[in-house]
Amino acid sequence: MSGAGRSRKMRLKRFPAWPAVVWTALVIPVTSPARAQAVGAPAMAAKVPALDVISVRPDKNEDASMGLTGDGLTARGAALHWLLTEAFQINGDQLAGEPSWSTSALWAIDAKVVGEDVPLLAKLTLAQRLGMYQQILTDRFGLKYHHEQRDRPAYALVVAKGGPRLTASNAETVAQATEHPGRPGNLQMGRGAISGEGTTMHFLAIMLSRQLGRTVVDQTGLTGRYDFKLTWTPEDAAVPAPQPADSAADLAGPSLFAAIPEQLGLKLESIKGPVDVLVIDHVEKPTAN
Repeated sequence: MSGAGRSRKMRLKRFPAWPAVVWTALVIPVTSPARAQAVGAPAMAAKVPALDVISVRPDKNEDASMGLTGDGLTARGAALHWLLTEAFQINGDQLAGEPSWSTSALWAIDAKVVGEDVPLLAKLTLAQRLGMYQQILTDRFGLKYHHEQRDRPAYALVVAKGGPRLTASNAETVAQATEHPGRPGNLQMGRGAISGEGTTMHFLAIMLSRQLGRTVVDQTGLTGRYDFKLTWTPEDAAVPAPQPADSAADLAGPSLFAAIPEQLGLKLESIKGPVDVLVIDHVEKPTAN
């Protein structure tokens, strides 16, 4: 594939617990569809590229990835459950009515936009990119859904006693992070580690949500951008999977709940309240093409 068509991807390696993920400034998560629509709202009036061809076929690739290519969108090793949580940027506890094959059947997806719309791809807001993946689910998986507010256990991310232990990002990092509205800066998450540069607490809460499988709400009151590194011992680390030297968690280290106050000066408090839940009314396996 040429340089122009090379995919800009985020990759997830499946582990026994929550998968590792690297989030870059290219693709980022948000807490809910409503939040997704709010991110980058001023640019929403711009034209969204039309998807001309959407190819979906069964896949055996167990390393899930998705991202932009030079002329469209791609995904590999994509289970329906993963596509739903990524396209709508929600946690697993915000899904209801999934079919039995939602996590077992994997798909390879290639979607191309109409020729004249190719230049628009690089200018898309986050909400517009997510909307294009949602279109794939609607068109090829026959997805029909509605939203409900349901009471769910959640966590509030708050400042711990003694105050935050975060490094305020320098002016250059902040300038780079805010060049594209709604982006998280340089934010990475792996097994037992989250690091950020020019990142807000809103996006840290999102990463913690992904690790815990439960909604985390930012209630820190911290509005700046920060640099930080958080490491902990995953709960499934009794028989650790091989890890690169620069990303392995210290197996003698603290749990995630202990690491947050020790390393960041923040803490998680259990709460319960209404959470936006995406309820699936209809979805079907796509016909391969």
